[in-house]
Amino acid sequence: MSDLLLLLGVALCLLSVVLAVVQLLRTQPPRAAAICFVAGIAALLAGAWLNPAPFAPGDIPAAFEQVTGGVGAS
Repeated sequence: MSDLLLLLGVALCLLSVVLAVVQLLRTQPPRAAAICFVAGIAALLAGAWLNPAPFAPGDIPAAFEQVTGGVGAS
């Protein structure tokens, strides 16, 4: 479960950057980007709470392989 939350949090944080750029280019306040970023941080915190070991940058590809059943991108 912590792997799913880790991937969800990273995806939401990356999506928030894209949303912020799009909304700023449209001269709108980046409200959706802020909500997406906060949800991503909440997912990361929930994943860290469930997993006793701290997250490292190398955990993201390992979590992706575990969630997809060991099939890596080739």
